[in-house]
Amino acid sequence: MFSSDFFSSLRFRLLASLFVLLGLSISISLYGLWTFERDQYLLIAQDEATRAGKTIEKALRSAMLQNNRPAIQQAVDDIHAIVKPSVISVLSYGSTVMVSSDKGLLGKHFDRNREATCVVCHTSPGMTPQRQAIFLETEAGPVLRNIIKIPNGPECYGCHAPEQKNCGILLYDVFFTDTIEILHTVLIRMILTGLASFVALIFILSFIIQRYVHHPLQQMMEGFAHVGTGDFNHWVEVEVRGEFQDMATQFNVMSRAIQRSFAEIKGKNWETTSLYTFVQQLSQAIEWRRLQRLITDLLCETFKARQVVVFLAREKQEQVIYEIAWRQADDLRYYHREYSSWKAAADLPDGVTQAWEKWRAGELTSAIFSDKDTRVVLALDSKNIALGLVCLQREPGLSFSGAEKKLLLALAEQVGIALANARLYRIAITDGLTELYTRRYCEASMQKLLEAHESTPEKGFCVLMLDLDHFKLVNDTHGHQVGDEVLIQLAGLLRTSIRQEDVACRYGGEEFIILVNGDLSKGLESAQRLRQVIEEHLFISRTAPPLHKTISIGVANFPLHGKNGEEVIGAADHALYEAKERGRNRVVCFGEE
Repeated sequence: MFSSDFFSSLRFRLLASLFVLLGLSISISLYGLWTFERDQYLLIAQDEATRAGKTIEKALRSAMLQNNRPAIQQAVDDIHAIVKPSVISVLSYGSTVMVSSDKGLLGKHFDRNREATCVVCHTSPGMTPQRQAIFLETEAGPVLRNIIKIPNGPECYGCHAPEQKNCGILLYDVFFTDTIEILHTVLIRMILTGLASFVALIFILSFIIQRYVHHPLQQMMEGFAHVGTGDFNHWVEVEVRGEFQDMATQFNVMSRAIQRSFAEIKGKNWETTSLYTFVQQLSQAIEWRRLQRLITDLLCETFKARQVVVFLAREKQEQVIYEIAWRQADDLRYYHREYSSWKAAADLPDGVTQAWEKWRAGELTSAIFSDKDTRVVLALDSKNIALGLVCLQREPGLSFSGAEKKLLLALAEQVGIALANARLYRIAITDGLTELYTRRYCEASMQKLLEAHESTPEKGFCVLMLDLDHFKLVNDTHGHQVGDEVLIQLAGLLRTSIRQEDVACRYGGEEFIILVNGDLSKGLESAQRLRQVIEEHLFISRTAPPLHKTISIGVANFPLHGKNGEEVIGAADHALYEAKERGRNRVVCFGEE
């Protein structure tokens, strides 16, 4: 019926302790009351019996003076009829029963030195008795025996010698059976009353404890349970006033303080974790283009932005090139544009042109939040070098929190550092004229493709080697400056016409290599697309008329046309030579008849 938790609960222990104390107090009170009432009742009964005995002695004196034994016996019988239940006996001076209401006692002799009922008072021969009344246990029940001396006086000298102190002894035996029954009844009623009071007090105390102790404690325990599971919004309300209400109030204040502290810790933890994750992923990318996309994706995902726009400016041969990359939450595509002048950037996302103009004018040097904190513009710099800016736009009503603002400022600094490092790395791995990758980078990229093939043999790649047809004629006719302009425009066409995972390199002079990640069909498809793009392009120069130029491309595949990078490049070079021999402006695959 009851679990072990119930017997170990505070409610049970408190009730058990109170019940034990209550039972002891009621028992002690009843025992004290019973003993006091019993002794008082017996004392009163004893006094009454003593007075009644003296009254009987006075009433018998007149009959005794007449020395009329029948009259004395009649008087005893009459008195006995009135004061029943009792036994009235008159003992002679020699302790023999001369008159008694109990005819069985007539003639009985009481030896005060041997009789059990006498030695109680006559403890020593010749000594005066210590008591004049004693309780006796008889077959008929408890009896109070009153021993009343009948003094010898002048009026008694006719029958008794003057030297006798007493004429005899009056024994007045009062049966206490009815008195004991009354006391027993009183005792039973007191016990029943005590039990009834005990039960009533148990229910009253149980209600009081349940209502004013157990229920508030249970509400407090429920509050602790909710807080223990992380529900800091739980509000404890107790229906009693006093200490428990104060405890509930303090508990609610404590839970709100814990909630605020937990939120701060959680916010700092989120801020630290996000910053660590962001920086960790930034450190894994150093290539300029890949880093641009990574920054855009991370900002969009970390801050749940509706739109993220990254503006970057870089110098190229005394000219500023503007790069704009953006992404929207509801669009998986990644947009990237390059402009040689700001005015050409007409297809930018809405609401960002004004921020870019402020940055270009030097008016935007720190983070600027909108009125409702749903939009932020961050300037990117590193070691006093202005790199660009980032614009984040959130949905209406979704404001940046304080922790997010702090994180944005910290991330802006890290992004600036990463871009500065990527800028230096780009300078190191790109050709200064065309900004395509250098020959060394081409060889390193090819080595990575070879290592990927070792782990996944089904993967291969193609090498596209190309150069401009009759490029020497451009330099001889229009000069090297126009030749450089043509190479720059060609590099731009190559960069925008290949996939993001493909690698475009300037291998030397007017020779270029494209590494295409895929099988031979992918390489041939990319080569034909490049050849067509160049054929349709019109090269514009500031000092020469528009020029039409074509390219020849040699294609080789690994592992079909070589066992290592050198063999594949050699095969592509041989195919390029074949394309030149066959009339230029064409694509030739190694081994093709």
